[in-house]
Amino acid sequence: MSHTVVQIPVREAETIVRRRALASGSPFQPQDGGVLAHITLLGPFIPEPDIDDGVLGDLERYFADITSFGFTLSGVSEFPGGPTYLVPEPGGVFRRLTSGLLRVFPEFPPYGGAFDDVVPHLSVPLVDGEDTETLRAELERRLPIEAVAHTATLVRVAEGDTLTLATFPFGTTAA
Repeated sequence: MSHTVVQIPVREAETIVRRRALASGSPFQPQDGGVLAHITLLGPFIPEPDIDDGVLGDLERYFADITSFGFTLSGVSEFPGGPTYLVPEPGGVFRRLTSGLLRVFPEFPPYGGAFDDVVPHLSVPLVDGEDTETLRAELERRLPIEAVAHTATLVRVAEGDTLTLATFPFGTTAA
């Protein structure tokens, strides 16, 4: 079963995430050479068959008003009983982007409405036998990672692969 997500690709973390995904046996690999490292803004999103020019236009207009911004992947954390992730700072900018998308697409709450608080994160797969502390020690010498967000992508996630459906550059309406 597939679903779509709106996300911010993070090229600056791609080498780390892709290498760890391959080492962990993760089945998720971009079909189109797209970026695996990302911060999800809204997902699950509109089913792929329902994405039309109107939806794409709404996304394009939304992101056209966003200015590129820098952020830092500053630490390693873990959701209770869940995935390990890199912490983006400032996190508020990602929360604002998610809130803005929710105003445009209110029928698609973040993570299907499963959580009261949206925690911006960049998931990092653990290799078999590894725990968060081992990962933290490995990444410590690479953190912080300075990154710049300048596009968002609409991505289809299916079993074993991902496919970028559209890319939305930031700031196309800026003077």
